[in-house]
Amino acid sequence: MFRWFETLGDRFWLKPDAEGESESKFIRKALHLRRAMHVLDAPCGAGRVAVHLAMAGCAVSGIDLRPQFIRRARDRFRQAGVAGEFHVMDLRQITFENAFHGIYNWLGSFGYFDESANEELVRRYARALRSGGRLLIEQPNRERILRHFLKEVRDGDLVQRNRWDARTQRVVSRRIVGGKENPRDVSSVRLYTLQQMRRLYEKSGLRVEGVYDSRTGEPFTRGSRRIAVVGVKG
Repeated sequence: MFRWFETLGDRFWLKPDAEGESESKFIRKALHLRRAMHVLDAPCGAGRVAVHLAMAGCAVSGIDLRPQFIRRARDRFRQAGVAGEFHVMDLRQITFENAFHGIYNWLGSFGYFDESANEELVRRYARALRSGGRLLIEQPNRERILRHFLKEVRDGDLVQRNRWDARTQRVVSRRIVGGKENPRDVSSVRLYTLQQMRRLYEKSGLRVEGVYDSRTGEPFTRGSRRIAVVGVKG
C-alpha cells in the first residue's frame, strides 16, 4: 500500500543540524533528564537531537521507519564518540515496557495515524515509561494554525496545498515536487487542542505536568506557534 511518508524526499523531513543542541537542552529540562537516564527518541530521524542528549550523558535509544535515517543516526553517534541504540521500526510496533525515564515525539511527528491508532501510540509510549517517567509530544499550535491558515506553502521546489477538514479535525495536504504532482501523495494530520491532548494523556495514565512553547521553552500561550505537552507516569 502506498505510504506518502515513506516516499517524500529526505530533505523535506530533516531540519538543520545546528538546531539540535538547543532543542536537546529544552527536552532535557522538560523531561527532567540527568546523566545515565534512559531516553527514547521516537521517531528519531537522523539523530540530530538525540546525539546531544547522549553527549550530555543520557542513555539514548531511537526508532524510525526509514532505514537511511537510522544509518545516519548510527554514523552520527560513532563520529561523536557516544553510544546509542537504534532500530528501524514503525511507531505502532513499540512494545517496550517500563524501560525509559523519558520519551519524546519531536517536531510535529504525532497525529498522522487514525484516531484510534494515535490514542494507542500514546498508550504504547506510556507503557514504555518507568514509574515517574515523562512523555513529551510536540506539535503545531492548532489554534494559531487555524487563525493563520495557509492554503499553500512553498519550500524550494516543493509546493504543499492544504485544506482543513473540520469534521475530522485534520489538515489534509497534497504535494507537488519539481512541478510534478502525484495524486497519491496526500497526507492527513490530526491537530489536537490542548484539552484533547490532556484527555489522551489521562486515558493512558499520564498526568499533564507542563505545557510549553517548544520554540522558546516558555509557558505555552494562545499565540505560541508550537506546543509541547509533558506528562508524567504515576
